[in-house]
Amino acid sequence: MSDRSSPSEALMEPTPDVLARPAGGPPDVLVKRGSIGSVEAGEVVVSVGAIGAARAKRVSVELGAVGALAGGEVRVSQAAVGAVAAREARFQQAFVRSVIARDVHFARGSGAAVVIAARVDGDARILLDWRGGLAAGSVLALVWVLLRRLR
Repeated sequence: MSDRSSPSEALMEPTPDVLARPAGGPPDVLVKRGSIGSVEAGEVVVSVGAIGAARAKRVSVELGAVGALAGGEVRVSQAAVGAVAAREARFQQAFVRSVIARDVHFARGSGAAVVIAARVDGDARILLDWRGGLAAGSVLALVWVLLRRLR
């Protein structure tokens, strides 16, 4: 898909709460009830859809699934995400496998497997943060060294 895709008639504007955009035109890529394999654009908005991989300044996903997201500002609502790398990430009733970001906010009902961030706030179930990852990595390294010595 090109960097400047125009929405077709089959694609409709998502609900206003998906992404609080400043006043202006529509996003570069807008998908409703569809999917995208991969996309690179200034702003990507998906409502009731899926993305394999997306890289954009602003990404918003509502009621969907995503393989990987990279962007400045990422907002996910009622969706599942594989991996996120962002400056700011916000999750509402969403599950994310791994997040690497400067600021992460989890609204109630969200969860994550691995979170590496400078600042995390909100109400979420996090399986492994950076401290837990460091501890788990240390234990695995110790077990690996012991097994190698036993050979």
